[in-house]
Order: sequence, then C-alpha cells, then structure tokens
Amino acid sequence: MTSNKGKLSTSLEDYLEAILFLESKYRVARVKDIAAQLKVQMSSVTSALKNLKERDLVNYEKNSFISLTDKGKKIAATVRKKHDIIRNFLQSVLMLSKTESDSAACEIEHAISIDTALRLKNCSEYFSRHLSDSGLSDDEWEKILSE
Repeated sequence: MTSNKGKLSTSLEDYLEAILFLESKYRVARVKDIAAQLKVQMSSVTSALKNLKERDLVNYEKNSFISLTDKGKKIAATVRKKHDIIRNFLQSVLMLSKTESDSAACEIEHAISIDTALRLKNCSEYFSRHLSDSGLSDDEWEKILSE
C-alpha cells in the first residue's frame, strides 16, 4: 500500500486539478473524462485514483463517479490558483502568447510555492498599474523583452 505521506507528484497534482475542473463543469468526474482531459489511458487514471484515494484526496470506487475530498479540493484549488497566477504573469508581464503561457504555467505551477505565486501576482498587479505611468507602450515593452 502506498504511503499517505510525502509530496504529491506533478502527475497526481494534475489529476486533482483535472478532477476539480470536471467537477466544476459536470458536478462529477468519470474515469473516461479524466483520461480525455489529461490525454492518458484509462488504466493510468485508475492507478492514479487508487493512489489519491489512499491519500484521502478523492472519493473513488470502481465504476462510480469520482469526487474530491475536502483535503483534495484544497490541494487542487491551490494548484489551480498557482496556474492562473503564473499564466497571467507570463501573459501580462512577459507578453507570452496565451498558448505558451498556459503550457509554461502547467510546468511551473508544480515547482513553486503558493507564496511565490502570490508574489508573482503582486508583481503583475504592480507592473500593470505602473507601466502606463512610465509612458512605455506595450509594443515598446515587448521590444525590450525580445531584445
């Protein structure tokens, strides 16, 4: 049996985030929907769900709907919040495309703490407020970034 202790892997955090998304969209998550969302095989989903259940992060029984426990919701919401903050920073401050920002945020969200993400959020907000005060246009800022 897998230990309940230890840091969640990037993959398991992605499963929690996917279940959170599916619950918000459909009220419940199913194995096939999680597999489609993450572009993985259903057998991989089943294995991950067993691991997450052992950690008391999901409610899961074979052939039933999947839902997050309160503990699982908290972790998933934190991962989602970090993702959103990072994506916004990459788009608004570093002026990366939506696709590139989203892709990079998926990787970075697992490597930083929520405190670091909140500092990025504060930086984005500060930057947004003060960029126009500087007299620098978005085009000029983008040119500086790409030099």
